[in-house]
Amino acid sequence: MSGYLIYKCRKCGGINKNIHVPDVINALTCITADLPLPKNWGAIIPKMTDIHCCSENELGVADLIGTEADKK
Repeated sequence: MSGYLIYKCRKCGGINKNIHVPDVINALTCITADLPLPKNWGAIIPKMTDIHCCSENELGVADLIGTEADKK
């Protein structure tokens, strides 16, 4: 099932849902086990953390907290 990875910022609590993956279960398995994602997924390289733009001139660190499946 395809969907989005969900990241939550440690600094402001903001949510990022800007990385779409073809298979959320495979993505979570690979990311948490530090395994490479399938090559046919292209250049996306999601990790356990990401950068979040909190507000003007402020950045935070966001943690992977789960996924959201595409709506059918």
